[in-house]
Amino acid sequence: MTESEANRRTDHRVGVPENYVREIALWFCADNEPLRLSLEELGRPHLRLSKLGSGRMVLSDVSVRGLGLTLALPQQVVEGLLAAKAMHVYLQLWDPSADAPGGLLSIFAFCHLVRVAPGTDGLFLGARFKRFAIPSKHDKSMDFLDATRCGINDLARWCDNLDRGVLFETHLASGGLDMDNLLAEVENTLAGQATDAADPDSPENP
Repeated sequence: MTESEANRRTDHRVGVPENYVREIALWFCADNEPLRLSLEELGRPHLRLSKLGSGRMVLSDVSVRGLGLTLALPQQVVEGLLAAKAMHVYLQLWDPSADAPGGLLSIFAFCHLVRVAPGTDGLFLGARFKRFAIPSKHDKSMDFLDATRCGINDLARWCDNLDRGVLFETHLASGGLDMDNLLAEVENTLAGQATDAADPDSPENP
């Protein structure tokens, strides 16, 4: 692979199906790239996918260099985030690849927010990975590697597989209830009912 091909590969972002996202957590923080961070220093996340209540967080795209997120939150929360410059992000993604069926890919990274802008669907966050965390073997802390010098091989493989459609075959084959994503299933069902109720031409509204 040539250098230009490698650059195109790292910049290429793939769309992420919602049911491949297991968890997202965000910590908005100062714009100083960490070398080491303990769990006590990190604290609880400011926003967490599974605890948004009536809010919504959508991972729209991801690459080995960054990601795009859309947050549908109360206006007072959105206004407080418009000036954000950096954040820690934790991603837990389903990884039903051939070598790890039903597995998970977990990533923790420090990011620069290169775009924070309100849109029709909510507040859009465009983030660039600056440092990736690796867990300490000695205590409850994380050490960070420079994301501009090294990437995460598992994330690159995950993006490649998703782009080729490899991950879709097993995970999206069933139309039944996914118990591991029960809360998302409930929200999707209720959202579908609300859409049907609002649509006079829906079969649910004779």
